[in-house]
Amino acid sequence: MGFYYTSFFSIVPLGIAYGALALLYWALVRGTRGMPARAVVLGLAVPVFLVAPVAEELWIAWNFGQACKEAGTFIHKKVQVEGFYDDTSHWWRQLKENSNYQFVESRDQSNGTLWRVERHGEEVKHFRIDRATARHHYNWLSHLPQAHKVVKHDATVTDIETKEILGRELNYGRHAPWFFIGLDAPLKICIGKRDVKGMLYENVLLPKNASSEGDRK
Repeated sequence: MGFYYTSFFSIVPLGIAYGALALLYWALVRGTRGMPARAVVLGLAVPVFLVAPVAEELWIAWNFGQACKEAGTFIHKKVQVEGFYDDTSHWWRQLKENSNYQFVESRDQSNGTLWRVERHGEEVKHFRIDRATARHHYNWLSHLPQAHKVVKHDATVTDIETKEILGRELNYGRHAPWFFIGLDAPLKICIGKRDVKGMLYENVLLPKNASSEGDRK
């Protein structure tokens, strides 16, 4: 189970809900007088009324808990590369200062334009391209619906020539139940087992001029 954050203020809507159900139960008690199956009806109503206000939270928490069993960062294979295609950020503006890649291709998220940025010694050049030419792609899909108020974040590094997924990072998130009241309602995340540091692509795509002999394949 993966229950959401607790909030003192959430007692208010839950209290109102249970108060309304208490009145409804009282009306049910009065309305079923003389009914042959009265005991059965009232007996069934009690657990239903008790669970109803928190039923959504129980359902979300169960689905979230099940999904989180698959969460984690999985490195299947490391490869040496000069560069790659990044579909998640604006690499085209400049190569990161601490990057040892010789080039990176990426898509401008604002208009879809493809760019390639290359390092030539101390000089960095960037220019538009018609299509990505890098063999290795880094992609990230977020907020993919999995169940009611449960979403998946899926990052992958793929060799597009062999269609092989070299690394994957699966995170799952869940939203607040209906009764949650707080200054914010952040997405609760489970990341699973993660035995690496840094970004996924940094652990899979090793710059040729910076890789140690022990990392070479």
